[in-house]
Amino acid sequence: MSEIRKYERGTNFFEPFETLKREIERLFDDFGSLDIFETSKIAMPSIDIYETEKDIVIEADVPGYDKKDINLRLDDDILTISAEKRDDKEEKGRNYIKRERYFGKFERSIKLPDYIDFDKIKAKFNAGVLKIEIPKLPEKAKKFKQINID
Repeated sequence: MSEIRKYERGTNFFEPFETLKREIERLFDDFGSLDIFETSKIAMPSIDIYETEKDIVIEADVPGYDKKDINLRLDDDILTISAEKRDDKEEKGRNYIKRERYFGKFERSIKLPDYIDFDKIKAKFNAGVLKIEIPKLPEKAKKFKQINID
């Protein structure tokens, strides 16, 4: 009974737990955040696909890659963008706390419509953005027809 009264008279029973909580929060603040426990993710390029009057355009963000590391392949109506970034640097004496920069290979495939001119596809790479221009065939351009429901 005397122990209970001791805490009631001025000593906070939760003080050791509050101190521990503050120390844990400080520790995680020093590392940036709790996401150090996330599993690694495969870096896939973000893409935009849009259509103009004459072309279908694909823009892919591939920062950190060199033009020579990017491969474009067309298999029938499937366009595949792939690239590989190697971590060839020898880094002695570094003890990483967090490492988010991705090294490795990615591959992304996009199904193309049947009304494009496969022989005239052009690609440009500038400032980490791959731009692929795919001309449409005029005779096979998209045609729309309203279908009535009976």
